[in-house]
Amino acid sequence: MAFINELIPEEQKDKFPFPVSTRPDGSKPTLWKWTIDRERDAYLVVTNVWGGYEGTPPDYYYVLYWKGELVPFAAEEDLSGSNATDTVLTWKMHRLDIPLALQERKEEVEQLIRDALDARGLFCDRRGLVAVNVQFNAFPY
Repeated sequence: MAFINELIPEEQKDKFPFPVSTRPDGSKPTLWKWTIDRERDAYLVVTNVWGGYEGTPPDYYYVLYWKGELVPFAAEEDLSGSNATDTVLTWKMHRLDIPLALQERKEEVEQLIRDALDARGLFCDRRGLVAVNVQFNAFPY
């Protein structure tokens, strides 16, 4: 099985073991959909979106859950191309916090992140993109 995008079940939203952006009314706007691979016991959730002012790209904050471990990371997106036949989404990592328990499996963690972001596409929709790239060396993290 591979990663898929689906609505987060309401009963799951209060069970996440990490903080997410919460509005003054208590709503959690990033907890709409997740990208999940049940076979690998992994899911990806957006926890916050920050910035994007005056022509700068926003920073997306994620948590990858994998077999009981949390891997927070932050990245900015860069879209190139002009239509569905040539649009490429590139994620440039700002931060990647691999827990000690997964340090020896760093390459697997990075591949899971690639797989999850590829499946997630743009706004949980992979259609219209010819490729999704992840640059782990774009910024020191």
